[in-house]
Amino acid sequence: MIREQLFEIYKNMYIRRTTINRHKDGEPYYTYRLVESVRISKGVRQRTLLNLGSNFSYPRETWPDLARRIGEIISGQKQLFPPASDLEDAAQRYAALIIQSRNRAGGIDSDDTSSSDYCNVDISTLEFMRLCSSCN
Repeated sequence: MIREQLFEIYKNMYIRRTTINRHKDGEPYYTYRLVESVRISKGVRQRTLLNLGSNFSYPRETWPDLARRIGEIISGQKQLFPPASDLEDAAQRYAALIIQSRNRAGGIDSDDTSSSDYCNVDISTLEFMRLCSSCN
């Protein structure tokens, strides 16, 4: 059931380019965000999941695939066809950042070693992330 809830949460994700004016000289620059559409009582709103920064360099035509893959990783959904390796690397990195921020927001301290359910992992050494079958 948790996986189904996560899939519902992350299936409406997309990447948004936002124009921001510099305070110094008023010159515009772009920042990129991974956002999700959320329905609330006042209608549909967008919530920022991750700020991708101003140096986000992936071509616009790959944005839907990247957002979809991040959602699949977070929800534990398997893929039929593997994406390009650079897209997969980016999706794994961004998904790990989202999971890390959700853990912090949920009060899970990554430095807390008293809990047997969590351990510190160097994410730069991970090649592929999968949820275990007992994590349903």
